[in-house]
Parts: sequence; structure tokens; C-alpha cells
Amino acid sequence: MALAGCGSDDDPAATPEASTPAPLPSVEPTATATPTPSPTATVDPEDQPGGAGDEEEARVRARFRVTPKGISPAQVSVPAFLAIELVVDSYLAEPFVVRLEGAPPLSVGAGRTARLDVEGRRPGRYPIDFGEAGKALLITGTEPGP
Repeated sequence: MALAGCGSDDDPAATPEASTPAPLPSVEPTATATPTPSPTATVDPEDQPGGAGDEEEARVRARFRVTPKGISPAQVSVPAFLAIELVVDSYLAEPFVVRLEGAPPLSVGAGRTARLDVEGRRPGRYPIDFGEAGKALLITGTEPGP
């Protein structure tokens, strides 16, 4: 008796693929209901306020080359208040330490390149001490360049 209502194998209406799903009840949204993303959902940075890239601080590069003949360029100019990436390329056989007031010392290995991120500065002239290699000048408050 239990098999009588199931139909035969030859009946296409009895197979699960041929059956029509029951309609879902309609739900009216309420005024206080707001969709929230699931914890695993990713949000495109462009869809956030400010778009992509607004998390990174604007910075300028101040690059110096240290050779047995001295430091070049002797001075680098950057805009005021922008973060500075201090880059030192060493062509010396001995390591040395670079010192800029208000920044941690930067150790530069022999024949290596070292980098240091420095906070932006007010307009002014800031000497950079390269130890026995000499000194150079960082000038803030101008257009970038040597």
C-alpha cells in the first residue's frame, strides 16, 4: 500500500528533477531591518569612504649616494609635512650610521642600501650626518628635487 502513492519509475512527474518546488512565502521588510554583511564577506576598498589607497600616508623619497668621494647630492629638497622615505645607497667598504635629528639612527651596511621612514617636517633645513663620510642637507618646504 505504501508504494501505491509513489508512482512507477517510468512516470516523469514522480522524479525529483521534474517536480516543481513549492513557492516561498513572501516576507515584507520592516523599516528597522537592515542587511548586515556576514563576517566572511569582503568589502571592496573602492566602496569605502575615500576609496582605495586613502589609508597610506603620502610620502616623498630623499635618496643619497655615499661613495669614497663623498655624498651626492649634497642636499635634497622635499615638500613640508609629507612623510619622507630616506634612502641611502652605500658604495663604501665599511658600514656606517646615518643620523637625522628627530629620527632613529639608520645603520647602513657596506655596499648596501638602507631605508628609513621619517615623519613629515616643518619647513626648514635639516643636516644629515653620515659619520666619517660627511654631511648632507635635507630642505623641507620646497618642491622635491636635489
